[in-house]
Amino acid sequence: MILCVRIPTPAVVAAWRSHPELRGRPLVLGGLAHERGSVQAASAEARAMGVVEGMALSQAEQCCPEAVFLPVDPDATATVQRLLLSTLYALTPEVSTQDEGCAYIQLDGLALTWPDRRRLLETIAQRVASALDVVPAIGLAVNLFVSRLAAGAAGPGKPVVVEPMATASFLQPMSIDVLPLEDDLREYLGLLGIRTVGALTSISRTAFRRQFGVKALPAYDLACGSDARRLTPWRPPARIEADMPLDPPVDDIQALQFMARALTDRIAEALRAQGLGTRLVLIRLGQVDASPIQVSARFTYPLTAAADLFDRIRPRVLHARITAPLERITLMARRLGPAHVRQPGLLVRRDGFRESLADAVLRLQEEFRPDLVQRATLLTGVAPLPGKRIRWQPA
Repeated sequence: MILCVRIPTPAVVAAWRSHPELRGRPLVLGGLAHERGSVQAASAEARAMGVVEGMALSQAEQCCPEAVFLPVDPDATATVQRLLLSTLYALTPEVSTQDEGCAYIQLDGLALTWPDRRRLLETIAQRVASALDVVPAIGLAVNLFVSRLAAGAAGPGKPVVVEPMATASFLQPMSIDVLPLEDDLREYLGLLGIRTVGALTSISRTAFRRQFGVKALPAYDLACGSDARRLTPWRPPARIEADMPLDPPVDDIQALQFMARALTDRIAEALRAQGLGTRLVLIRLGQVDASPIQVSARFTYPLTAAADLFDRIRPRVLHARITAPLERITLMARRLGPAHVRQPGLLVRRDGFRESLADAVLRLQEEFRPDLVQRATLLTGVAPLPGKRIRWQPA
């Protein structure tokens, strides 16, 4: 089974995130009303007034005079799509995108960890709503095509599940407009009185091929509920970097910390924009007339917040063996993955920062020596003496 998670057009969601006051109002994206251009996206309120994509902006203003007109923000739109994918990637790596504003999940791999399907769908809706501040429409069906139609028929918070045996009955009442037909073929079918998927599939596949040719068969197969397309897994970007040349070169460790913090803020902003965290940051310090220095900071789980990152990076910078003034500093985020949401920790430092036990052990190893942090294992069947009953191993 394949799950389709659908949100409003990402460009519209991006505009809502930048201008929350526009939610619930007619919104047309593509430019200002007086500009020469066409509609690239529109909110549901504007569509209800007759605005459609591709329409001239001036015509859209005539259809909906009260609409707000804005240009599309490509970067913010791409961020919305990445946030949708990375939010679902946190649940399973079997995430794919085929259409803008849609993400698909292969549910087979989640059957063991999420035996309660209803609870899984609720969790997905909650996580997407938390990340994007929009409630997604969710459809579950046997393949990509049917799941997307199911998501289109779903309402916010009301998923539509089409079981395999119910696929035909779900598709038959639908208009043939849901099929990828060429305009002339769609018009010809309309002249023949074939306006629904059920009417089209009443024709045998052989007769359909003989009448309309081999090129029309993929649409016929979709009408029958057969979609051979496979999910193409989405993966987060391989790395994120921030670089700062130092002119004049710097030999003041306090100034170096200040610059490292500025680069950390840039790294954290890029991670947050893509819904990612990093488990490894490489710090490269370029020296004047000397070999560059490279040190690393590793984390137990993916980190995103600038304060968390700098808290680990700062000791590495302080202890770097710098032998000459620095002319460049570079931070490189590696081992990227979905942003980690921590549960309340087991240990609390004096500054109130809650952390997990594993992270606390890692901190102790970093601040002292790895061999000083030991794990105690209680043995059975031995003499009841401290030296016999407890085995100490590196944590």
